[in-house]
Amino acid sequence: MRQESLVTKYDYDFENDSIFFYGSNKKYRSSIDLDGIILDIGEDDQIMAIEILDASNRFNLAKEDLRNIKYFEARIEVSEENIRLTMKMSVNKRNKLVDKGLDALGLNSINLPISTQGIELNC
Repeated sequence: MRQESLVTKYDYDFENDSIFFYGSNKKYRSSIDLDGIILDIGEDDQIMAIEILDASNRFNLAKEDLRNIKYFEARIEVSEENIRLTMKMSVNKRNKLVDKGLDALGLNSINLPISTQGIELNC
């Protein structure tokens, strides 16, 4: 089953170097931490937000660049055992778009149902 969600906002916490993509009106159920990438899950078992800790190091960008995100997308593949997250992001750096990617893999420790989900944000 494939589900698409459109996140409507992002916040970058410069001091703590974390990005939070959100915007869903779903009710929160729980979170799962994929080694510093936190997925918030709604009552419908769909991903409703993503927080990326230590973001500048993970994306190999200056912290200032993370204030200029122009596009973000994430694909979340849930199996019985694992959750695989693939992210792509474009930032405006010196009037030029720079594309970055990041992958994460973790255990499906909260028994989410098997699914493929997508999240997208255009700024």
